[in-house]
Amino acid sequence: MWLLRTDRAELVHFNEPPPKYAILSHVWGQDEQSFQDLQVLLAECRRADRDGSGKNPRSQASAKVRACCMYAEADGYDWLWEDTCCIDKTSSAELSETINSMYTWYSSASVCYAYLADVPADDDPAAPDSAFRRSAWFGRSWTLQELIAPQDVLFLSKDWQALGNKYLWPGLLEEITGVDADVLTFLRPLSSIPISTRMRWASGRQATRIEDEAYSLMGIFQINMPTIYGEGRRAFRRLQEEIMRQTPDQTLFLWGGLLRPGVCQDCFMQVPSHLTDHQGLLADAPSDFANVPDLVPIPYEHMSRAFSSFSTNFGVQPPDTKDGSGKLMTSTTLPEFTVTSHGIRARLPVIEPVYMPTSHTSTRYALALLACAQSARNVCPYIALLLRPHPGNAPVYHVGLAMRHMHTCLASPSSISVARYTLATSISHSTTIHPETRVYWKELYITSCSSDAAFLPTPRRLSFAHSPTGRPLMQYYVIFPLHVVSRLRRAGFETDDWLPSRPHEARVLDRPHAVFAFTFSHVLAPGTERFRISVGLCPTRDDHGLWAAVDIASHMGRSDADVHHYAPHCDRPHLVWADDDSSDNAETTKRGGVGNVPETVFGDGKRKVHLSVGRSDRTFRPTNVALLIVHIELGGLVYEQLRERMVES
Repeated sequence: MWLLRTDRAELVHFNEPPPKYAILSHVWGQDEQSFQDLQVLLAECRRADRDGSGKNPRSQASAKVRACCMYAEADGYDWLWEDTCCIDKTSSAELSETINSMYTWYSSASVCYAYLADVPADDDPAAPDSAFRRSAWFGRSWTLQELIAPQDVLFLSKDWQALGNKYLWPGLLEEITGVDADVLTFLRPLSSIPISTRMRWASGRQATRIEDEAYSLMGIFQINMPTIYGEGRRAFRRLQEEIMRQTPDQTLFLWGGLLRPGVCQDCFMQVPSHLTDHQGLLADAPSDFANVPDLVPIPYEHMSRAFSSFSTNFGVQPPDTKDGSGKLMTSTTLPEFTVTSHGIRARLPVIEPVYMPTSHTSTRYALALLACAQSARNVCPYIALLLRPHPGNAPVYHVGLAMRHMHTCLASPSSISVARYTLATSISHSTTIHPETRVYWKELYITSCSSDAAFLPTPRRLSFAHSPTGRPLMQYYVIFPLHVVSRLRRAGFETDDWLPSRPHEARVLDRPHAVFAFTFSHVLAPGTERFRISVGLCPTRDDHGLWAAVDIASHMGRSDADVHHYAPHCDRPHLVWADDDSSDNAETTKRGGVGNVPETVFGDGKRKVHLSVGRSDRTFRPTNVALLIVHIELGGLVYEQLRERMVES
């Protein structure tokens, strides 16, 4: 471990961390000082010392290194660790050792300085649109462990003024990052947080190197493994395999789409080829966990009772005491997952065959019980994976059933997703039990993850529809930020669909009449408290014909088929930005902040939805492609009362 002497910025090697040292957390800039740069500087200063000039290397160091050393020295620290210059990245062995030790180093530090280069000293962090909330520091992969691990995190402004520490704002930090306040303040151990929840914390964060999406999480999951830059997304697969070997927490497998109650049978279809990458047991990236609900692992004795209740719920023969190979299974039998060349070998309680009627045929599938439950009010005693048997006699399965979203009128691949798991309350609504259906323990193989081709970056092909005037229509890539989804979830609202939160997951509006609609139902009153957000392209306008609307109802039917579907008529509010030519629309207002954000308020004093849509600052080519970021805020007496009930429960 290399550390900087704070009085001189000299590098000194330690075999073990010293008892007292400071550590820096920051977002890398363009011209950071490397280990080699600093060694050259130190050598030059030593030569100058021999000449009698007596230069202090700290005064010649980069502005960030110099300022951080001075701040730490003023706080009484002799030693400082700074990742840009305290790691010899030319040594793969040292780099791997450092990455595997980093969580320990941050947790052992006396203080962690979180330097926010984009936050002024006079900023009010709690303000709704504060620079603190929008700081790039909260969006980087590595800073998640740098927030959680240290005992003390002191946030510093861009001119090195103290803003406050994490004990001052645990609730604010939870709102920004999703990380439980009790975890940040060490009232709850990190190890008690379900795997899927910890993955969700990382789902909206970004890393410069794809591999770092996995390596930055090793400490969060107490995993050690070699680092191999160049392996791409295989790094995240290896991380999940290590987690699977070291913890029995099966929430690891519960990412992606959830099959909810009330889905009409016509929604199911054969899995199209472009979605085959979503049918493995393991995820491709942390972003796959963006919209997972609150789940908890349950004790295996509870799982055994749920297994026995299968026969009652489905009206099939009682559970077998032997698995498919004749091996005796008892109430103390434990689930098992092993990595093999054929996929993940799993031993699980299974119910099969079960049939899911589609619009043209019936799809045979199996339900595999997992030792997980919904944490919110524990509505359901168990959760099951949806498994499709691979053609042939081998016990090989893929995960998930394809669903066509009937509440969208966009006939494109983006209107189809894969439901990977379901709750007990959903199973009886959508399945057909066969006379041969039985419940038993089974050893089976589940496709582990995407094909190797999916680990290689592939550019998205762009094809443009044209307006009646012959000009290409705008292509709008629509996403919902993770903090928006988290805020709605805390208020008790869950969506009936998977919400894209990162640009590469975005839903695309690229055809006339194209519409996306997302329905949100309250978990305490799913059949009575719902609202739906619709975004679409207007067929009668040219480039910027984008409209948005919110339909609020307190007595909607449970099926999406019962919800009235709006077509994109011109009487709907159109979104207009300050740089648009068509600025005569009075139905939207411009809100300050990052970019120009059209905002519209729907509802009344009882139920109110603030809908705003902003453009990303990133530049797109070609110019008729835009990334739209949807923000939702709730108000009104009824929604406030529901929020209070969620807090009480």
